[in-house]
Amino acid sequence: MEDISDTASKEYTNSNTMARMKEDWKELEFTTVEMDGKSSPILAGEAVEVLQQALDDHIIKTQTMKGSPFAKFMLPEIDAWEKVLMTTSDNLDVWLQVQQVWMALEPVFSSEDIIQQMPKEGRIFRQVDKMWEKLMGRIKANPAALAVVAIDDLGTTLRSCDAKLGEVQKGLSEYLAEKRKAFPRFYFLSDDELLEILSETKDPLRVQPHLRKCFEGVHRLEFDEEKKILAMQSVEGERVAMERTIDPMAAKGLV
Repeated sequence: MEDISDTASKEYTNSNTMARMKEDWKELEFTTVEMDGKSSPILAGEAVEVLQQALDDHIIKTQTMKGSPFAKFMLPEIDAWEKVLMTTSDNLDVWLQVQQVWMALEPVFSSEDIIQQMPKEGRIFRQVDKMWEKLMGRIKANPAALAVVAIDDLGTTLRSCDAKLGEVQKGLSEYLAEKRKAFPRFYFLSDDELLEILSETKDPLRVQPHLRKCFEGVHRLEFDEEKKILAMQSVEGERVAMERTIDPMAAKGLV
């Protein structure tokens, strides 16, 4: 009787552990948050931390339970739950990677100047943008974790976005490399800084914050009301007038 009772108690403990984990997931959500200047919402950082913590904790519990001789009676249920947790963990890793890259590229490809210079990458990014908008709209409408992990094509969608964004990043790197070859002083600028200039070629004032990195001693340029360059200034305030007025618009958008 003691042996039977001991076995039954341990089996009951495992059964309760599984039930509690599933109950915990009923309260978890893939909460989204709106970002200024972004066309679609993104996963909220606090919600992601809670989800990741729950995943790590539950994966360890599930795998520990799987190795217990007192859980054999529920092994199919354990295997199915472990698969859900592992798949969700993998999907969340890809999800966060896609979100990070999408957030970095979205302002770049919202520029008509960049789209005109990189039509192929712009077209691919628009495809990703539509997929991302559709997915995040669906999550926003029903953020319940158990509903999200049950989406059939979730992993496929995220991996497709990741692959397409990788292609866009590769094209963007090649594009920036060409610009740096054409004007070597761009090597002093980071990719983000260079993109800030290239994404607004119609606004010559965009170069102002980056002049010091490109040209030693030049702090800023002096523009008139028509955005023509009259002089250059050092950080100490020394002013050197140009021999002739320079009109950036004459370059037809070429930084």
